[in-house]
Amino acid sequence: MGWFSRKSRALDELPRVSDSDQKWGVAKGDAGGGPLIVRFNQGAKDWCAHPGLSIKLGFAIPLRRPNEGGLPDPAENEQLGGVEETILREVEARTIGVQALVLTTGVMKEYVFYIPEGVDIRRIHEAVQIAVTTHEVQCMAVKEPTWESYKTFVPA
Repeated sequence: MGWFSRKSRALDELPRVSDSDQKWGVAKGDAGGGPLIVRFNQGAKDWCAHPGLSIKLGFAIPLRRPNEGGLPDPAENEQLGGVEETILREVEARTIGVQALVLTTGVMKEYVFYIPEGVDIRRIHEAVQIAVTTHEVQCMAVKEPTWESYKTFVPA
């Protein structure tokens, strides 16, 4: 069965966004001359392009100590772990969805989710901004029913 086909599973079967049993993979690439580390949720393949999860929600966190040619230093990367926990908590409190990707470069870290339409994204972003005091939190949401971003980074 092709994992890029639309699934007809009911959304109430989705695991919780913060479910620690989700299986993640890691891939490496290049981003503007520096390394790119992609952490991808392998279980998201089961939901890829689900018609009920057509909004790509991304939270980009610019690094406080950018390292243009490399990756975040260990101390800042540890702080970003706390930022990720906050984002997971706030997304999960306000919607259902799938955390699909985490993209890391020497200048930013981005957390990517696929969620249903009609979610108050501004409220989620505001809650995250209030809770995260160590970094700026940028947020964007676009309609992406085919999950092209996920497919770009995840080996088939």
